[in-house]
Amino acid sequence: MDTFINFLDRYFMPVAGRLAEQRHLKSIRDGIVATMPLLLIGSFFLIIAFPPIPALEALVKPYVNDLLKIVNATFGIIAMVASFTIAYSLAGTYKIDPVASGVLSLSTFMLSVPLTQDGNIPLSWMGSQGLFVAMIIAIFTVEVQRKFVEKNLIIRMPEGVPPSVGRAFAALIPGAVIITSIWIIHMILIKTIHLTIPEAINKLIAIPLMKLGSTLPAVILAILAIQFLWSVGIHGAALVGGILGPIWLTFTQQNSAAKIAGEKILPNIVCQQFFDIFVYIGGSGTTLALALLLLFATKSEQLKAVGKAAIGPGIFNINEPITFGMPIVMNPVMIVPFILAPISAGLITYIAMALNLVARPYALIPWTTPVLISGFLTTGDWKAIILQIINFAVAGAIYYPFLKLWDNKKYEEEQQLKKEEEKLAETKA
Repeated sequence: MDTFINFLDRYFMPVAGRLAEQRHLKSIRDGIVATMPLLLIGSFFLIIAFPPIPALEALVKPYVNDLLKIVNATFGIIAMVASFTIAYSLAGTYKIDPVASGVLSLSTFMLSVPLTQDGNIPLSWMGSQGLFVAMIIAIFTVEVQRKFVEKNLIIRMPEGVPPSVGRAFAALIPGAVIITSIWIIHMILIKTIHLTIPEAINKLIAIPLMKLGSTLPAVILAILAIQFLWSVGIHGAALVGGILGPIWLTFTQQNSAAKIAGEKILPNIVCQQFFDIFVYIGGSGTTLALALLLLFATKSEQLKAVGKAAIGPGIFNINEPITFGMPIVMNPVMIVPFILAPISAGLITYIAMALNLVARPYALIPWTTPVLISGFLTTGDWKAIILQIINFAVAGAIYYPFLKLWDNKKYEEEQQLKKEEEKLAETKA
């Protein structure tokens, strides 16, 4: 095992670390994160519009349409906002004007969106349906702008001109090329394959990815990747979420739209809340149960101290005190349950929702929301609380035998250290 850990440390971690910091993935991740306030606000009003308590539902019913205006103004524009925020983030990594990049990306995205027969912009493409389009266009916009800046093919104003004016003129040439290019591509696609840019991107990229990402094998692979990366000290949730997060958020909005439409069974099991609320109870690794075991089922003073430090943050799904305090990272004893516990929780949750024993999530709530409360809020189903309790118990059962092995080891080390200290004290006396 030590040889394997050394191999990971030497060859795997440098590659994974570079991938985690890859500018395009990082910019997509940061750009999506920037939309989270809108998603959380929209989810809050979605829960109010469709409360999980029948008496409240009847009380709110006359105001549902008014409440859904807020949902449409938040959930419904995440692609439009992401087209700006992703470009803004990526431009910052290249040290070019981020505001100009964001504005150009937003304009180009709006140009690509197919209009209705009345010439209006459809709201559907402003939301999750257009998210992949927004990502691709944002990257395209910044890369073209970067090339123009590197080749000095921009208008530079003389000294003394206000910086804001100078930045505006610097964006003129690359902006004209970017917008014209998208317009030409748009016209070619319409004339040849009768699809607009967003429709072509969704058909060729987004839909196949979403079909693949909604399967049980995809769930297991995602969890395995996250846990494996964490096991060697890399923030697995940030890396994998940066790649798959847009897919999961799209599934979330599809469920929200289905809930608004009155569908009883929502279309997607897998979504952002599937992982945040039902799999990662206590944080990556499903470690809230482990925190309790550390506190009440260990002999080692060190591990009890870790349990005391970890239980508070663990309630809010923050588990760095355990991950680095036990530690789990690079710990061959604890890596096994650290991977198995969330995979088990994922399997149980997927099966329960596939059999419609538990309602599927539709509201995006903060990932720091404590267990039990979170399951009920995101699904509106009291049985989600039972599901979380089952996942918690199964994770605890998986962790327990491995923890006892580690506890015995640490306890023996502590006892040996005490004996050595006593001998030293006797020698000095």
